[in-house]
Amino acid sequence: MIALELARAPVMFSHSNAKAVFDCPRNVPDDILDRIPANGGIIMVTFVPEHVATTRREAKMEMILDHLFYMANRIGWDHVGLGSDFDGIASVIPGLEDVRCYPSLLKAILNRGATHEQLAKVAGENMIRVWEGVAAERDRMKAEGVLPVEDVWEGRTWWRYDGYYQMPDPDPEDKLGLDWYGVPPPEEGLYHEE
Repeated sequence: MIALELARAPVMFSHSNAKAVFDCPRNVPDDILDRIPANGGIIMVTFVPEHVATTRREAKMEMILDHLFYMANRIGWDHVGLGSDFDGIASVIPGLEDVRCYPSLLKAILNRGATHEQLAKVAGENMIRVWEGVAAERDRMKAEGVLPVEDVWEGRTWWRYDGYYQMPDPDPEDKLGLDWYGVPPPEEGLYHEE
């Protein structure tokens, strides 16, 4: 909540759902959702199965729509978007396996009752508006001589993703060289320059 009070630029919740629809730690409670419009920010529905259902196999595309429509009805279509998290999830929801499923998802959003104008906002216009707002505020702050704060506050909990689950990260600065997944990087491949 403090971030929304202090932020000069629009805030993006890039991969979160509504806690009122499904209670999990990454989903956003109503009192925070309600502050997003005043900031001009956006919350982007994530397709992480564990953030819509108790077990992965129970997760359905309709649950993603439930989160999207709950948030849009609560805070307005100007403040919602799609934040799939395809690059960070170990399992997928049937019908939302990858970006090739977006046409079906967009059609489902229309079929649920969104207008074409609302769909355009969800599909990218809102995100572009937020990034333009962030860039404009960056330029204003630079002109004022404001430097970014890169401090890490004492007591912060860092998280690590092991390919299946998120867990507290015992090595946030990666001094052990475990990389993002908590295992040593491979001897060859994307981690190495050719």
